[in-house]
Amino acid sequence: MFFVKKMHFSNREIESMTCETGGYVWAAVDVRRNVIAAGDEFVGEMKNALLRRKSSIGDVYGVGMDTNTGEIEYRSPINAKLMDAGRSSEVPLEKRGRIETLLKYFFLESKAVRAECERKSEKRADL
Repeated sequence: MFFVKKMHFSNREIESMTCETGGYVWAAVDVRRNVIAAGDEFVGEMKNALLRRKSSIGDVYGVGMDTNTGEIEYRSPINAKLMDAGRSSEVPLEKRGRIETLLKYFFLESKAVRAECERKSEKRADL
């Protein structure tokens, strides 16, 4: 499941994306339009969702983020753009600050979600 958003994610959305992945989320981020597609699915599908919504391929970057630590993985196959032969799967350094800012904005409520996921896990363990 993934969501495409221009506003921050709700607790329920973050929980549905991260509880099954131990807090990890994959995302395609449009750095020009400030739109994100994020979830627990293949980041290529998320990229395609943004492109269908009028994003430009040159503005969309794939990342992964551990919502427990805030650590961002800037490597994804979608970052090697089709028209740019020899391009790395790493997000260019000049785009990373913008992506980090957007991820912090979209996942503001993740601490509350982690606590809720932990409570649910503890309840399941008690059963």
